[in-house]
Amino acid sequence: MNGKRQRCVLAIATVVAAAFLAACNPPASDQHLQEQAAKATEQAKQGSKEALADARVAAKNAEQAANDVAAGVKQGLHSDSAPGGSSRLDLNTASQADLASLQGISVGKARQIIAHRPYTSSHDLVRDGLLTERQFDEIAPKVTVH
Repeated sequence: MNGKRQRCVLAIATVVAAAFLAACNPPASDQHLQEQAAKATEQAKQGSKEALADARVAAKNAEQAANDVAAGVKQGLHSDSAPGGSSRLDLNTASQADLASLQGISVGKARQIIAHRPYTSSHDLVRDGLLTERQFDEIAPKVTVH
């Protein structure tokens, strides 16, 4: 986000510098001054568009993280097992963070698992080509499908 802020500040500084130069130096012509102002404005406009796009991505990532936390809380509230992590994760409801906590499951793999829902069997992970049989054997005791 720091780079985005720098681009925005740079664009604003460009506009201010152009205005300052125009005030200090007598313009060669009104047309030249207008062209300088238009160029500086276009640069500021592009910088703000990039900052807006970056802010939208950050908001989407924050929303996904909040949804993952909410799903984890919901799963914890509905868990019938004793505390201490002895419960199995439901592949159809587990959050990305919970899936990524399984041995051998990366955040990217957790996203893929979520994208292929719903499952009728935990072994669908192998059937769908998301995990090898060996990878599945590692997590099989820790997952289920309801």
